[in-house]
Amino acid sequence: MKTIKTLLLVWILALSSAALLAQEPGKPIQENPKKGERKEKVEALRVAYITKELDLSEAEAQTFWPVYNEYHKKVEGMRKEFKQKYNKQTNYNFATDKEAEDYINADIQMKVQEAELIKTYYEKIKKVLPVKKVAKLRHAEDSFRQELLKQIKNKMGE
Repeated sequence: MKTIKTLLLVWILALSSAALLAQEPGKPIQENPKKGERKEKVEALRVAYITKELDLSEAEAQTFWPVYNEYHKKVEGMRKEFKQKYNKQTNYNFATDKEAEDYINADIQMKVQEAELIKTYYEKIKKVLPVKKVAKLRHAEDSFRQELLKQIKNKMGE
């Protein structure tokens, strides 16, 4: 029975996460709809994986996911902004040493800001989850990324 409740909870969370990622009114339609679908699928898998790895109860999941999603959205925004500024404009072909130096400094600054965000949000998450589960979170994130990469490699090899 607990397994059924857990699966139901994971499914509900996956659907609610997908709804949060839905396109905002007034924004242009994405050029590649499959990219949006893949992102939603990966997001649902991430929710299910982390929920399982942390063994979140229904009450814990309801308080954890809004905080975690807020953190994740901020990190993604920082990375997207950085990529838009540097990757697409320069393609790492810097015309001057100054441009290369600016890129290095911006990269370091982004990583410092990301570390500060992690610190801030881990404090917030410790208010809604037991500290032992918070300690497992980083490992769960990393192992999810590894599993995802493994699945991608397997699909590419087929």
